[in-house]
Amino acid sequence: MSMKKTKKSKKKLKIMPWLLLLIFAFAALWLFQVFLEFHSEKEKEGESVTIEIQKGDGISEIGSILKKEGLIDHKLAFYLKVKSMGASSKLKYGSFTLSKGSSLKTLIEGLTKGGAQKEGIWFTVPEGYTIEKIAVKLEKEGICKEKDFLDAVSKEYDYWFLESIPKDIQVKYRLQGFLFPDTYEIGENTIAEDIVRTMLDQFGAQYTKEMDEQAKNLGKTTFEIVTEASIIERETEVEEERPVIAGVIENRLKADMALQMCPTVLYPLTDGMYDVTQVTYEDTKIQSPYNTYQNKGLPAGPIANPGLPCLKAALNPAEHDYFFYHTDETKNDGSHIFTKTYEEHVKTQE
Repeated sequence: MSMKKTKKSKKKLKIMPWLLLLIFAFAALWLFQVFLEFHSEKEKEGESVTIEIQKGDGISEIGSILKKEGLIDHKLAFYLKVKSMGASSKLKYGSFTLSKGSSLKTLIEGLTKGGAQKEGIWFTVPEGYTIEKIAVKLEKEGICKEKDFLDAVSKEYDYWFLESIPKDIQVKYRLQGFLFPDTYEIGENTIAEDIVRTMLDQFGAQYTKEMDEQAKNLGKTTFEIVTEASIIERETEVEEERPVIAGVIENRLKADMALQMCPTVLYPLTDGMYDVTQVTYEDTKIQSPYNTYQNKGLPAGPIANPGLPCLKAALNPAEHDYFFYHTDETKNDGSHIFTKTYEEHVKTQE
């Protein structure tokens, strides 16, 4: 038995070099074909093929699509050609109609020009909307479920400006204030998490690191600026009043006075929906870390998502001696009357 095994073993050893040589030959042939495709600039007639490149697809994914549709022979040749042309970051997404007779160079040039994109879904988040109101709006417009959006905002996201949020803060939603109000276009199948990221991206595009430095020069964090801006956003729609109200907030904070801002009561009272406009004396007693009638200083966190004008107002508060203000009932245009003392405040309401 042992002799037969030895003979078989020797026979295998004689076959192995031929097998290795065959593998090497196939590999060499494959690499040669890759080399030829990489260098070929011949343009031939060929069938037109329409492909869809999704946003976020990389070279590998695009190469797979091209190979599957018969537009290229070797993904490696495509990869190397993209790199040699410096087109890695230039490849676009969308719908492309390409010819099977095109060279790699022509294909790649076509993919860098941008394809026809399907019409997206548009939605608008008004300034001063809360996460709660955004969630309801998105479901009403058929974009995503309210629960899915609220679950998405409760997850962790890695953005430099979110580092300003205190770790032990007791807020309802940590991202409140950082979902930038704007008009957005998204794809048909965009998930809630991607919507959140899109809005956070826009906040980062609008609220720059220079603004963060400006906040530090005021002795504040970005989180505190966003919190103040959210109050300003809910307090007035009159553009020229925004820095004035920011100045009132500063004056009260410096004087160690309670801010006593009504929106900080309405936020917990209405569960973020702001579907009540008047605040009663009993309402001001609501137990909440957001209530600035019961707690001195800023509320626990932002009470809405402010737009850029209010963020700028919080960073550039007007210097004045006002500590009080109330709605100007005679004008009835949403503007306010500002006063320096409580006596003046009461008198102007008579």
